[in-house]
Amino acid sequence: MRERYCRVCGGWHALDRWPHNCLPAQTLARSDLPAPHFVSDSIEIQSMHDGRHYTSKAKLRSAYREAGVVEIGNETPQAIEKPKADRKAIRNELRRVHAEYNA
Repeated sequence: MRERYCRVCGGWHALDRWPHNCLPAQTLARSDLPAPHFVSDSIEIQSMHDGRHYTSKAKLRSAYREAGVVEIGNETPQAIEKPKADRKAIRNELRRVHAEYNA
C-alpha cells in the first residue's frame, strides 16, 4: 500500500483511499482543461465621438475610421532614434573634472 503525506491535515493517506475533506478545493472560475488565451471582440461602451452605444470593438473602430478619428493607445510602435553620444565632449569634460579635482 502506497501512502503520501497530506499537506492539508498533516497526516499520511493511502493513494487509492484519499479522504474527501483533504482534497484541494476547486475554484469554479477555473477549469482543469487547458484553453488558449484569446481577446474577445465584445465590449459594452459608449463612443466619445458620436455618443452611440457599441457592443463590438470592430464596429466601434470602424465608426472611428469613417469619421477620421484617431484612437489613441493602439498605434503601431515607432522606432525611437537615440542621439549619438559626443565622445570627444565627454572625454574633454572628464579631463577637466579630473584636472580640477587634482588641483
